[in-house]
Amino acid sequence: MFHMYKVTREEAANILNISTRSIDRYIRAWKLRSKKEGKIVYIHEDDINNFLWVWNKKQEVIIWNIPQKQEIHVEEKSYTPAKIDENFWAIFDKLRFEIKLKDEEIKDLSMKIGKMEEVVKNSISMLEFKKNQFLLEESKNSLHSELENAKKELENKNTTLREEKKLNSVLIITTVILFIVLVVVWMIKI
Repeated sequence: MFHMYKVTREEAANILNISTRSIDRYIRAWKLRSKKEGKIVYIHEDDINNFLWVWNKKQEVIIWNIPQKQEIHVEEKSYTPAKIDENFWAIFDKLRFEIKLKDEEIKDLSMKIGKMEEVVKNSISMLEFKKNQFLLEESKNSLHSELENAKKELENKNTTLREEKKLNSVLIITTVILFIVLVVVWMIKI
């Protein structure tokens, strides 16, 4: 069943000539089946084919020799079925042509909106940028003060170590002198 989910979200958007935001809306509306594998979203191939088929059917509007600016008037006095049918189909074809044009405009605008939404979604707001910059500066200052404290502590420990070395040296010398004095006193007694 999973093998039918081969097309990524971005590929589906390119195939259908719509934005990835529109793909996301169709997924949320259950118009497209999807599976998520890690961070990649795959769309069911049959759903894409169905969308293409429906879209192509909508685009198959056949217009027969209808000028765009021609106005069609129905005479109020004569209501013969032939004239009503002729006028009905002329109006119907004209409206179908206008709907096709509007659909194309809507599709173009929808793509532009989707792309704009994607740009806005992926951009970082200035407030968020300033906040992150402030936090970065604050962490730099904190690290700098911690480094200064660590240097002072190291210097204090080095000073303490030198003093302890001096004290140990004095104690060793004192012990050696006492030992020599003791040996001399012991030799004198003998």
